[in-house]
Amino acid sequence: MTQEITNEELARMIKEGFDDVNERMATKEDLKAFATKEDLKAFATKEDLGKFRSDMIDHIAKQSMELRGDIVVLMRGEDRKLVTLVEILVEQNILSKSDALRVTRLEPFPQNF
Repeated sequence: MTQEITNEELARMIKEGFDDVNERMATKEDLKAFATKEDLKAFATKEDLGKFRSDMIDHIAKQSMELRGDIVVLMRGEDRKLVTLVEILVEQNILSKSDALRVTRLEPFPQNF
């Protein structure tokens, strides 16, 4: 039960569709949807984007340096705990001095015991 459309009916429907689009485009409200040169001035320029990118890279570099510093501080604290433990084990004759030297000379903060 399909209804066939004649060429004339199809042409009329297409023309009505274009007429409707043309009519809507001609109204002031539809013209407000388009950007003007003045509107484009509010958008970021290449220079703005370049500065933003540079600022972001600087911020990320600063944050990563701060994080690295925090990690080093934490590691130094743990290293002090290890050295203290080694000293206690040597004092209690559980660990020999040569073994203590081997442990304390390890990275990341090698020390002479």
